[in-house]
Amino acid sequence: MTTTALQDAFTRRLGSPVPALAGIGALAAFAGAVATFADPLRGVRTPAEAAERLADSSAPMTGLLLAIYAVLAIAVVGGLAARLAREGDGGAVRVLPILGAVHLLLLTVAYTAPGAAVTVGTEVFDTGVTPTSAETALLIANIGHPLATVFGAAFLVAVLVAGRAARVSRTLLIVTAVFAVGLMLPPVGWAVTYLMSLWFAGVGIWLWLRR
Repeated sequence: MTTTALQDAFTRRLGSPVPALAGIGALAAFAGAVATFADPLRGVRTPAEAAERLADSSAPMTGLLLAIYAVLAIAVVGGLAARLAREGDGGAVRVLPILGAVHLLLLTVAYTAPGAAVTVGTEVFDTGVTPTSAETALLIANIGHPLATVFGAAFLVAVLVAGRAARVSRTLLIVTAVFAVGLMLPPVGWAVTYLMSLWFAGVGIWLWLRR
């Protein structure tokens, strides 16, 4: 077999690189969001103290990077749903993109709330971050993040059901099951949401390698 024939065979073996690029981009965006956030509200005791810390933070940039992460990760979810729709469980495949999108949107809302408080206070009203807006941002974050873990676990369960019916990679199913269990455990669920960016990157690469 000639070199050209081998290259053509390898090309046909691969799928579109878009899911892989989206997954890697999502991972990079999330890593940037984590690096820029630096948790400015850690240890605050009063709304006034929270407002003061938010005013000097990079929360708006964190929110922007989280939004980019959500958009790219949703692209991976769409690619996975299309892949599983060929042979996967119909009911699981239908709810899979909805649950994945809700998980990502809730997580984005939770982490963009502080940035929104800064943007509204400085760009819209020119009053700075008020204690009330800081308190509201914290309230939204503490509601959105737990809900994101719940919907994330449901999303991964749907992936497991559809993936088993489609006979996808056993490694992918095992990793997905580990992440699903982690999201269901309150002590570590918040940390597993950070690691979900690795899951999206891995799935994007898997979709590329498995046409």
